[in-house]
Amino acid sequence: MLKDLRSNPILLTDVYNLSHERLKANTDWEVSHMYNRSKPMVLFGLLENINSFLSIQITQKMVDKAELKARRIGVKFPRELWLRVIEECNGYIPIEIQMLPEGTWCPVGTPFAQIRNTVKGFGEMVTWFEGVLMHSFFPSTTATQALRMRRYLEQKQRQYDYDDSFLLRFHSFGFRGHKSLEDAYLAGTSWSMFLPGTDDFHITQHVPESVKLSSLSATAHKVSQQFDDEFEGMKHNIRKTAEAGEKILSLVIDTYDAYRVIKEYMIPLAQFAFNLGVHLVLRPDSGDTWEQAVLIFRIADRAKLTNISVIIGEGMDYENAKKADAYFESHGVPLNFISYGIGGGFYNYVTRDTLGWAMKTAFSNGAPRMKFSENPIKRSIPGAVALTRNHHGDMVVVPEDSIDIMENLFETVYLHNDRQAVPFMEEYNDEDYWMEVQERGLAQNTEQATIYLSQAIRDSIYDFQKKYRSMVV
Repeated sequence: MLKDLRSNPILLTDVYNLSHERLKANTDWEVSHMYNRSKPMVLFGLLENINSFLSIQITQKMVDKAELKARRIGVKFPRELWLRVIEECNGYIPIEIQMLPEGTWCPVGTPFAQIRNTVKGFGEMVTWFEGVLMHSFFPSTTATQALRMRRYLEQKQRQYDYDDSFLLRFHSFGFRGHKSLEDAYLAGTSWSMFLPGTDDFHITQHVPESVKLSSLSATAHKVSQQFDDEFEGMKHNIRKTAEAGEKILSLVIDTYDAYRVIKEYMIPLAQFAFNLGVHLVLRPDSGDTWEQAVLIFRIADRAKLTNISVIIGEGMDYENAKKADAYFESHGVPLNFISYGIGGGFYNYVTRDTLGWAMKTAFSNGAPRMKFSENPIKRSIPGAVALTRNHHGDMVVVPEDSIDIMENLFETVYLHNDRQAVPFMEEYNDEDYWMEVQERGLAQNTEQATIYLSQAIRDSIYDFQKKYRSMVV
């Protein structure tokens, strides 16, 4: 059941991990890296994911249950390994996790997190939770998209010298299309990290009070269908909005005939609303919504209506919004006249392959290791590393022992060993941290597309190339 998802962290793994301790030559010490191998990204959501399961203390009952479940599917469970976690480490996983601060821009190929065991013989713990750690690809992908959308709006804002209300043009319509509440939470928080317009009411309990969010009242088809006279129904909607003390109302216009609303109702409705201090945002929701928006603008412009604008949600995602903007620019419609409600198009395309998330071993069985693939994008980086910046500000991977600790961009977010009663854990649970991530993300230079490797790292990779390839390419 849903309530049991994190009740036993041992189960949060792929079945093949149960066999790896005995299949390996040894598991004394291991180091692994997490990468975005396909596209650059904003790192977001990994820390909270780590908090969600590594804060749970492993018990004998959990071990017994995991062993029973393994037996059920015909696989031998590494019971002794997990009993050692309880007996030697007080039930907490003996690893260290280093990662870049959330909100950091990660070029393609960045080893954005580094994980190692802290007690000899627990090397298999480094990758036991690989699968659940990979789940953070989703908030990182949606955060990346949200920042791209924010950058686009800022560029158009500068181009036309619009005020900050222009940033409200992209409005989240996403809640109902998510696969789960967890997805809705992760996408909603990443959206609100960079974009203030939202229809996702649940997000207000997760975003700090100091973060400005904005929304508006709106009709739906179920509202319009209540009235025998659509025009009088819309006047009723406007009147009730004014009585509630609100200044903006969105009216859906396609319940019966969108063109009738535009050509016959719009001018008298706008005048009625103007007298009550209400701005109307018309929402065409079927048919050629772009054509309808142009018609709305032209009629409103000729009639000198100053309290009319449009929001389009039908089939809208970021790419379609940019195409729509180009269409409206070519038809002389000011972009601050048009807003977009973006729903499933914000997240339904997202898979682990979107950014190419992967975890790869960097040190094992006493030596640096790497995956030297036929496909260069799948190659990993050998050895324990650090991340630093060169004099141009670009991010560079260097051997861990080659720089001063103060130059290392990694932060330790989880650390436990056999000398600690409880782990150190950087928690993602307060307003200050959320604001730091937002500020960091908005300040990022996103021009670096691919991670840079120091000469020492390239030399190490070349050594692997000579060893495992018959021909150097």
